[in-house]
Amino acid sequence: STQSTWGRIGSLSQSEKEALTQRIRNAGTEVVEAKAGAGSATLSMADAGARFVLSLVRALQGAQIVESAYVQGNGSLARFFAQPIRLGRSGIEEVLDIGALDSSEKEAVNKMLPTLREEIEKGVSFVASKL
Repeated sequence: STQSTWGRIGSLSQSEKEALTQRIRNAGTEVVEAKAGAGSATLSMADAGARFVLSLVRALQGAQIVESAYVQGNGSLARFFAQPIRLGRSGIEEVLDIGALDSSEKEAVNKMLPTLREEIEKGVSFVASKL
């Protein structure tokens, strides 16, 4: 069976979505403050990486897993975008659509797209200059 947390997001109220969005945006700062300035949020990134690798191992063993990843997609929004992917025995078996967005989500995506596209082009240019 496919495992996913994506479907749960739609069950949140608008105020819950807004609170969660703010918490995610400030997560790195929250970790640093909790550590009283004695470090960074690197451990959080390591945990996310470990969780992804464990999902990939389960997928390679035959489970169908849905995870989020920053991947090269179909380009409908940007050349690279963070979106759900289906992992299976072949690795990334399918890049999934981000799904329906409410009006505030659409507004947030449209607001950040110019910056994202600019940053992608900078990264692509940097890599090309190193080849």
